[in-house]
Amino acid sequence: MAYLFNQSWRTLLDFFDKNKMSRLSQQNWLQKFASTEEMFKLVKKSDLKKYPLEVSNDKKKIRVITLLDKDYPQLLQQIENPPVFIYLLGKDLNYRENLTISVIGSRHPTAYGEKVTNLIIDYFTHPDITIISGMAIGIDSIAQKRALQKNMNSIAVLGSGPDVCYPKSEYRLYQDLIEKGSIISEYPPGTQPLRYHFPMRNRIISGLSKQLIVSEAGRKSGTMFTAQSALEQGRDVYAIPGSIFMKESQGCHQLINDGAKIIMNLEDMSQISQEILHSLGQEDLLMIHLINQFRPDFDQLQKLTKYSISNILIRLGKLESLTLIEQKNGNYYLTQNGFNYIKH
Repeated sequence: MAYLFNQSWRTLLDFFDKNKMSRLSQQNWLQKFASTEEMFKLVKKSDLKKYPLEVSNDKKKIRVITLLDKDYPQLLQQIENPPVFIYLLGKDLNYRENLTISVIGSRHPTAYGEKVTNLIIDYFTHPDITIISGMAIGIDSIAQKRALQKNMNSIAVLGSGPDVCYPKSEYRLYQDLIEKGSIISEYPPGTQPLRYHFPMRNRIISGLSKQLIVSEAGRKSGTMFTAQSALEQGRDVYAIPGSIFMKESQGCHQLINDGAKIIMNLEDMSQISQEILHSLGQEDLLMIHLINQFRPDFDQLQKLTKYSISNILIRLGKLESLTLIEQKNGNYYLTQNGFNYIKH
């Protein structure tokens, strides 16, 4: 089904001028054809040009990323039902995907939940880590505010158009994210938040993330839907246990029972943060395989990867610190640890 969904939408993307995609609003056909079923009906029609694409959003600086674009997030592209269009306000999505963490939870957290959420961000503070959430009242907004205070990157996924702040009480956070982070949505500009938008939004939160942490949640909540999506998508899901007497902790306990990893203490947080920072992304893996195949010097590595000099230096430093590669006489080689890594 996912293949058919993507292929059918690719037909539409190829048909239309993608340069016009940034001029979209809730009045145009894209909102009407948000569901897979309606999309298939559209594909069968011959007269596609009758749908307008001319409403301008230039003043709002909204960009659109399509499923076919190179800067579409790879992790999100891999889920069963990826959004075909991402509407973006704020910074470009040029973060490291292997260092993305969703921090989510109750809209009505306890003092314990608030403290734990702030501690999570403190322990994971690093300029390369991106915190993803839904900007909702409660745990989501607490996590994103703390991330911005720590000068970390943060992305909010909305259940409305990117130009519609919801909830309105988080308008200050919304403005800070536009300035220092990113606001994204699969819904066209001007789209108001509707109840059925949020379950769809939640799959994007988990889809963008390599790891997901639930600090506090009731058993029946949107947080549980997001966490279950993450488990189904093969993400690393962590949950913070709480009191057996508190309903706000029952969701976390259920997730642990369903296979989420438990964070029992501060030492666990520290260890997990180090594991995440040392995880390898696609660029790192490409470097390892090229070094294994060609044993290149620096200039050859730059030609093979087409990466910038600064990016190559960062990757080499990371791989050397993990004892996966070594340099001899100007050329790079895999260590025994490196060979063991690619075997697994």
